[in-house]
Order: sequence, then C-alpha cells, then structure tokens
Amino acid sequence: DINDFMHGYLNYQIEHHMWPSLSMLSYKRSQPLVKSLCEKHGVPYIQENVFLRTKKTIDIMTGTSSMRWFPADYEKKYLEMDAVREAEKKNRKTVLLSDKCMTAVQE
Repeated sequence: DINDFMHGYLNYQIEHHMWPSLSMLSYKRSQPLVKSLCEKHGVPYIQENVFLRTKKTIDIMTGTSSMRWFPADYEKKYLEMDAVREAEKKNRKTVLLSDKCMTAVQE
C-alpha cells in the first residue's frame, strides 16, 4: 500500500532480516506469521513509527544515546535455552541439515 511504499518498506525490517531476498510484498504477507511466532515464544515484536526509528538511529549515530542489543532479562533466558539446545544436539543421533551445512562450511 501507499504507506508501505512511502516508508520504503522499513516497517518490515524484522522480516527483511529473517529473509533478506524476499520481495516487499512477501514481507507484508509474512508479518502476521512472524508476529505470531514471536508471541508464541515470548519474544518482543517491536514495531515503531518510521520517523521515531529514524530519530533513534540518528541519536545512536551521533552518540546522543546508545543501543541495547537485547533486553538483559531476555538475553539471559535465551542464552540458557540455547545452552540446553546445544546439549540436546550433542546427545542426538540424528544430524540436522543445518548442522551438516555448518560442518561443510567449516571444512
């Protein structure tokens, strides 16, 4: 729609970073799925006005404010979950395709 176009589709940054080669229309179509996945797993889906985001970006670039990568309480929670998953993967006999790809790249 015109709002998406006028904002350069910047309102779909989350989707863009998940799937960088999708079309703009696909970002719009995937947004409800991404939002529901975030809600299901307790991950905040933050969507702000493009002008507010631009101001925040300029403030970070000029040193007026700093950027937090991830809220501390979420970071701890997800680091713990990642550690559990990694331990489970080591005990798993099945090799995931993503692990095969990573092994091939490392070799």
